[in-house]
Amino acid sequence: MTQISLESRLKTRTVYIFLVRTNSVFSNIISLFTRTKYTHASIGFDSQCSCLYSFARIHTLLPIPAGFVRESTKTGLLSLNPNAPCAVYRVNVTEQAYEDLWAHLQKMYLNKKRYGYHYLGPVFCFFGLPIRVKNKYFCSQFVAELLSRYRIAKLKKPASLYHPWDIAELSELTPIFEGKLSELSADPEKCAPQILLDTRKYS
Repeated sequence: MTQISLESRLKTRTVYIFLVRTNSVFSNIISLFTRTKYTHASIGFDSQCSCLYSFARIHTLLPIPAGFVRESTKTGLLSLNPNAPCAVYRVNVTEQAYEDLWAHLQKMYLNKKRYGYHYLGPVFCFFGLPIRVKNKYFCSQFVAELLSRYRIAKLKKPASLYHPWDIAELSELTPIFEGKLSELSADPEKCAPQILLDTRKYS
């Protein structure tokens, strides 16, 4: 039992963070005020980003209602935005952290009706107000909270104050792709190095 536990702690797995800015009205409003390239964040377990977890619109063509969702770059709103700028980051985690995070997300999805989108969250975040509401999240807050909860990354401020680009600046994350959604290959890990650009806030 001790040997298995030790191996679990030593073995590492990979978690992926996906950032994007679609052409939706809500996304454009956020981009206008924050002047950042990315307005949405998701977390997943495969480099193809075929199954991501986040807080976003539930129906493809309607901005509300929104809540806890599983999304994919191949379906839904993301599939309708092939020219949307996006980025994929990876971070190595322990086997135990990986299993705990996976179990947590599956449990949340099974009980997804208990969770809702924190509509005022991005507004509070913009003004630097760390206001948290039970069972309600906006996308980057959710991702940041998971990274902190499972000791995947060390946050420098409350999760409710994290914009998508703040997540990209976490030192624990390694960029593996940056470009248009349509350019996201079947395996971003094998993408050419020249697409890994240093994109900061708009000038």
